Amino acid sequence: MHKEFEVTKTQAYPLGVCFQEEGLHIAAVRQPESHQVSDEFGVILYDRKHKSGIRIPFLEEGRVGSVYAMLLKGYHDKECRYLFYCGEHIWQDPYCRQIENSRRYGTVGKNLPRCMVLDSAYDWEEDPTPGIAYEDMILYALHVRGFTKHPSSGVKYRGTYAGVTEKISYLKDLGITSLLLMPAYEFNEIMLPEPAQGPVTMRQAAASYKEQAQPSPEGSVNVKKSKDYRINYWGYQSGLYYVPKSGYAYGADTVTEYKDMVRKLHENHMEVLMQFYFPQEITPMEILDILKYWVLEYHIDGFHLLGVDLPISVIAKEPLLSRTKLLTIQQYMPASTDHMLRTRSIGWMSEGFQYDMRRAVKGDDNMINQLLFHVRNNRLETGIINYIAKWEGMRLMDVVSYDHKHNELNGENNQDGTDYNCSWNCGVEGKSRRKGIMELRKRQIKNALSLVFLSQGTPLLYSGDEFGNTQDGNNNPYCQDNSVAWIKWNQMESGSELLAYTKMLIRLRKEHPVLHSRQPLKGMDYLSCGYPDISYHGREAWRPDLSPVSRSVGIMYCGYYGEAEDSRDDAFFYLGINFHWKEHSFGLPQLPKGKEWVLYAATDLSGTTAQDMEQVKTEKAGEASKCLQEISVGPRTIAIYTTRDCPVISGKDRKKEV
Repeated sequence: MHKEFEVTKTQAYPLGVCFQEEGLHIAAVRQPESHQVSDEFGVILYDRKHKSGIRIPFLEEGRVGSVYAMLLKGYHDKECRYLFYCGEHIWQDPYCRQIENSRRYGTVGKNLPRCMVLDSAYDWEEDPTPGIAYEDMILYALHVRGFTKHPSSGVKYRGTYAGVTEKISYLKDLGITSLLLMPAYEFNEIMLPEPAQGPVTMRQAAASYKEQAQPSPEGSVNVKKSKDYRINYWGYQSGLYYVPKSGYAYGADTVTEYKDMVRKLHENHMEVLMQFYFPQEITPMEILDILKYWVLEYHIDGFHLLGVDLPISVIAKEPLLSRTKLLTIQQYMPASTDHMLRTRSIGWMSEGFQYDMRRAVKGDDNMINQLLFHVRNNRLETGIINYIAKWEGMRLMDVVSYDHKHNELNGENNQDGTDYNCSWNCGVEGKSRRKGIMELRKRQIKNALSLVFLSQGTPLLYSGDEFGNTQDGNNNPYCQDNSVAWIKWNQMESGSELLAYTKMLIRLRKEHPVLHSRQPLKGMDYLSCGYPDISYHGREAWRPDLSPVSRSVGIMYCGYYGEAEDSRDDAFFYLGINFHWKEHSFGLPQLPKGKEWVLYAATDLSGTTAQDMEQVKTEKAGEASKCLQEISVGPRTIAIYTTRDCPVISGKDRKKEV
């Protein structure tokens, strides 16, 4: 019995610590294999009266299995902090909802950050759920810290959730509909030379992330010198899965700052998806609880799940998550097709798209058939996420600037990271001032972006690739919390042409449903309109060259298959794709009466601004014949043609013109 409160037994769930009407409810799991049976197990409570902490052991009568629970009856200090202890070992509650923001990112604190009891009161202001379908998404992946940490980002709160909020206008102008955040749950970014050893249980897996050294009974730790550790910048590891990462907040209230970011993004009709890494020790039930919590507490719209043997089928069948997107690299085939058609929650990350399209762009043999497959690949039961560059591997600029990885700064003798990059340096390894090399690289990036945004499925763009951000050839900057991995916004000026081209592609995709169909394309004329939904062409219309040595092909999207606002009459599109180092001619299919082909864009058109590009494009289009039947596409170029209405000339009028 304590003077301030009475310790009584209570129900064993929920796990963690929360306030109830009668007092403070505490429930925790004791792992028998990790401590001596005789060790006292309990909670250390820190509040205004017990600033150094008071130890309160669990009652044996409050035990159910390995779960111990107690109620501090009459205790209502909502400013309290706590840690768990067993004998001399002290750890954070893996089920806590908030921790102290007590140290700067990348530093070893003197004391272990204490857990806090979350006050869920937050005004979401009738927060709208965007609910964007996979085919309508423009997915943009970013690292919360790296996105705005560089001094050139131009935001007030660099490297934080608030910094992401400050960039909303940029994201809207670019045309983004959905953000994918790299791990933003609480994890320890400090990597010791010799990781702490311990049993692989839920509590240990979630709690061991924070151990810089063995804490003392009062929660202090032995501070390491900066040379003794490195930074885990990416964060693909275990952590406190219910807590937003405090190191990404500018202020003390991490929870509110995170919720403000989500609410502001939703107000601008943008979704928020999060990456989670789960080791095998985390059970399917625990994963479900974590995901449901983020949906309910933080209004998260989806998750990208990373790990081995993840319970995708279990998660997909959870009713509460039926409208939540679940991205995975696993090729999941639903047991119940009807269920998946109802939810369509799964999104498959297409790694094959990345490598096949890279090889196609650089002109490898035997890639045209693979290119055509990825361009049309779409499924009703799952989403397909297409990308040519993401967080792992080379940036898009580096894909066209380096033949080999350059990870020397990682301190592993360039042995880390994949050797399979499918990249081509365009003739010079690394940075170059040669005009021809720079122009070729820019064209190759445009080619890659064109394939991402003009293919079916969902396009994924990694932050900074839209204007040529570079990591200097480092394809594994997991430990680089510096300008190597940060987005360097001062490169926007030199990358303005790429940025304008990216915006054009996104706008074009959004405006034309035929470029992002919900239905899988069949290559058949199932509307009996005279054209298949997608068709392939070569030197002659309707006769593509699909031989192993072919590096060029024409693709036509028929506008009659564009489903938009109860109408199927979208524009036709023709993509003249030439990845050969020589110019190629293409035969254009004949259009319905009243329509004619016109050049919309081409990757070999140059200009420093969007206005320059539009002027060059208009001039070039004006030179074309009104009744185009054949076009020439330059080396390593994609030309985009679309249709416009034209007057139908009668035979009599045609004779007069002649």
